[in-house]
Amino acid sequence: MSSLYGRLPRMTDDDELVPGSLVRRWRLGKQLRELREAAGKTMDEAAVYIGLTRPTVSRIENGRHSILSKNVKFLCQLYEIGPPMVDMLVRQAEEASERGWWLAYSDTMPDWFETFVGFEADAREIWTYQAEAVHGLLQIPEYVRGLRTASGKVSEADVEKSISFRRARQYRLEHRPPRFRVVLNEAVLHRPVGSHADMAEQLRHIAEVSHAPWATIQVLPFDVGPHRSMSSPFSLMTLPDEKDPNFVYLEHYNGALYLERPVDITTYRKVFEHLSSIALSPDASRKLLVTLAEQYSG
Repeated sequence: MSSLYGRLPRMTDDDELVPGSLVRRWRLGKQLRELREAAGKTMDEAAVYIGLTRPTVSRIENGRHSILSKNVKFLCQLYEIGPPMVDMLVRQAEEASERGWWLAYSDTMPDWFETFVGFEADAREIWTYQAEAVHGLLQIPEYVRGLRTASGKVSEADVEKSISFRRARQYRLEHRPPRFRVVLNEAVLHRPVGSHADMAEQLRHIAEVSHAPWATIQVLPFDVGPHRSMSSPFSLMTLPDEKDPNFVYLEHYNGALYLERPVDITTYRKVFEHLSSIALSPDASRKLLVTLAEQYSG
């Protein structure tokens, strides 16, 4: 896939092989939850033992909150875990506290989006339905500029940093891409962002990405009528070494929800598969993208 952002820096071995800090935190939390359950301890007991609240322990076990190395040791005492395992968990806690690359762009995004970006960077699979805008991993610089301008008064420096942030997110696609399944509402293609020439280039870029072996991009046409996700867009994300999606991401105007209950994940997975089944095929979607790009150009 060619880059619309220019030549990207060479990826290091660490970037290619080591998962990000949020994925490490999620793995550590999962291990601590399994150890607690195996020891027959409740979340309340764990919270009291290390002097934290039950909600904090819950966030730790769900990978949403960091944990100090000393608290890992205390939990291991409570769960009666031996030294080799303790040393490994402590090391994981130290690695999970490392600063993520995306935090350099924290002033360009809301706090609740930082968690999503951290997981996105290392996801094995991303399934997403987009109703209003092109997904961030597919946006070209001109599209980003158009979105930022539409959001209100914004400085040129802020716009350029937003473009740089998209570039950093898309860097992963060129070196360690996830299995990326996208269903775009046809409305996304007909809503021009930027000039018509910019929109033409954006649609051509999506069509180009759709040729990648790791990408499946489909358009949900208007003529399918009502469908099962009329209320909001959503994303399903599967983390490394996991067989099934780990959570559903729902974004609203000033926040986001992460649904992790198996029943919610199953429901949204069925919804996505339904949307995919009634959307245009990848080939037909690509042809539509190219046709509309020509119309914008003309």
